[in-house]
Amino acid sequence: MKNKILEDDCKYILDNVKLNKFRNAKILILGGNSFIASYIQATLVQTKCKIVSASLNKPKGIFKEIYKNNKIQFIKVNLNDDKKVQKILNKKFDFIFHCATYGQPKKWSGNELSTINLNINLLKLILNHSVKYRSRILYLSSAAVYKIPKKDLIIKENSPLGVGMFSNETIYINSKIIGEELCRFYKKKYKIPVYIVRPAHTYGPGQDFKDPRVIPQILKRAFLEKKIYIYGQGKSVRTWGYIADITIMILNIIQYGKSLTYNVSGKDHKSIREITKIISKLFNNKSIIIKNNNLNYTNSKNTILKISSKKYNLEFNNKVQTKFINGMNKLIQWNRIWQKLN
Repeated sequence: MKNKILEDDCKYILDNVKLNKFRNAKILILGGNSFIASYIQATLVQTKCKIVSASLNKPKGIFKEIYKNNKIQFIKVNLNDDKKVQKILNKKFDFIFHCATYGQPKKWSGNELSTINLNINLLKLILNHSVKYRSRILYLSSAAVYKIPKKDLIIKENSPLGVGMFSNETIYINSKIIGEELCRFYKKKYKIPVYIVRPAHTYGPGQDFKDPRVIPQILKRAFLEKKIYIYGQGKSVRTWGYIADITIMILNIIQYGKSLTYNVSGKDHKSIREITKIISKLFNNKSIIIKNNNLNYTNSKNTILKISSKKYNLEFNNKVQTKFINGMNKLIQWNRIWQKLN
């Protein structure tokens, strides 16, 4: 890997998680181009394991860099095609990471059937594979499945689930919940090692200006447009986790987890406005412009969704966590190097 920020993050991950069970293992990554999957692969290539990575598109972004410098078998495939997926699953895998779902609101629109299929039908094929081969399965769900509480409450794994609050979100959230129920059913009936993780908002290297999520878009404006602006007042609060920390949690869970469902998040509960102010300071106090346009793919109401990873932290005695300001600095520096910016 040529990017020092990514190299340092991989070293940080390797210093904070044991990868014993991955040595000499056969690993399948579905959705290999995705943000979290890229970091998982960047870490696992450091071990003696065989990785098969499958995705709709050829390797791109940081995964392209990881792929070209390491021995990963990449399969370009439409994961909605059951026959092609079955062909991949004809071989035994020790670990399967199901990261092949749309994690961005913009991508839900127009991809409703695919969203349902990837979260439910594809998952069922993977779970059947585990019944046969006892593969360890990690299903990447989402913290979006939770019902937004009326009060400023900390959300745990047993908190009430929701059904979505805006267009297309209902399909995404409910397909995730059905996917989770499939995992629960298979674990109870067949005693297979399956794990559900619900990531909160994740940020870090790998999020370039093509990424439509809010943080990389604010950075794009700061770098290229030389101004910072956000849509709406930005008062909604979310929980943010740095990508390397989230990767550590996921790799621990699929190897050593004792439970079925885990929240995986950082400890920073921040509003978009607070994040924008931090970015402004890191860009020599650029002024912030508020645009009152409402985006049709996000909830226009100011909401608070504070995700707790206490369950994980107690089980794994987690003491390491990247401070938000440090993680944001790394993302900025990574983009500066990656996109050759001044």
